[in-house]
Amino acid sequence: MTASVPNEISMDDLTAALESAPAEEELRSNLDKREYSQEYIEQVASDALDMASDLVKDPLVHKVMAMMIVNRMISWHTMVGDSQLEDGNQETAVCWYRDAGKFQAMMDSLIQITVGDSDFTCIHTEE
Repeated sequence: MTASVPNEISMDDLTAALESAPAEEELRSNLDKREYSQEYIEQVASDALDMASDLVKDPLVHKVMAMMIVNRMISWHTMVGDSQLEDGNQETAVCWYRDAGKFQAMMDSLIQITVGDSDFTCIHTEE
């Protein structure tokens, strides 16, 4: 299949296209409202992991990715907790903060597990 590219476009056609185009704000807000299927989300995540493996032939890249993800989850849960607290929803805020703490516990575990000699993220204790 070949695409047909016109040699010229009239100013009237351009004006009509501009007038019928959705506003940029509408396009941006629709991106925020988009819902994704479980299969799509899992495929995107898998593709990101595969790409990292292709670029770095060391399991450390996956540990670093896990740590970065956990750190983002800590920040996200803390931010939502702060927002809930500002809105006067103290009980809800506590739940979000508690979950942030659970992610922090995950991070504590990750920094104690080594994935090899090149693992610069691991806490090494001298005995």
